Amino acid sequence: QSNPLAALPSAFLSVNITAGDDDAPSKNNGTIHYYKSPLPESILQQCLDLFERNMGEMYKKSEWGLDMEEKRGELLHEDARFLIIILEDDIADNDATDADDNETTTAAVTDPSTDDIIIKSMTSPKTPQQEVIGFAHFRYEPDEDSPSSTPLSPITYLYELQISLTSNGLGKTLMTLIELLSLQLFMTKVILTVFKCNTGAMKFYLDKLKGYDVDECSPSNFEGGDDVEYEILSKRIGRRRV
Repeated sequence: QSNPLAALPSAFLSVNITAGDDDAPSKNNGTIHYYKSPLPESILQQCLDLFERNMGEMYKKSEWGLDMEEKRGELLHEDARFLIIILEDDIADNDATDADDNETTTAAVTDPSTDDIIIKSMTSPKTPQQEVIGFAHFRYEPDEDSPSSTPLSPITYLYELQISLTSNGLGKTLMTLIELLSLQLFMTKVILTVFKCNTGAMKFYLDKLKGYDVDECSPSNFEGGDDVEYEILSKRIGRRRV
């Protein structure tokens, strides 16, 4: 199925952004879209910009460092899947005669009676601008940390969950959809990595969401692991296969 969200009611994929303060956008309706790699370039760049705004300083201070070209490569991986929240300018509700809501272009045309070249201005409605306000990057992979005595289990690995506007429930909405898709494809669990210093993210997964805990393969479960900068969290979904 090319778009696994297609079977869901459209209302389930719509998000409303609470407006009313200076930081909230004037646009307040968005839609969740599913993408397979590669992303359209404009969408890809916005995702990279959002990642750098949210996580750039943490990565710079970590032993990993910040490498945006490497991050671009991750997002372009052939197995990458995305849920992206996009807002579009509500141009249809504006007056088409408003110069701010239209684009003016010029073109050279020939006057058939004189063969003179005339420069004409033409006005057309603006193309709606797509604005990314959140995205999840995930992949379906074998669990390489499974015990060697058991077959590799299929898992969903969450590589990124980035939201530009907090306190709107957008992160929880994306995680709910990821878990739903994982159930449909018989994944055994959702796994992700979080910096220990990212206390907001740790609280989000361990307190606000249900079922997430430190995974058995997280470094903190092994000797010397307390000095590692990150935790691996997971949530088991569906039934364990035997």
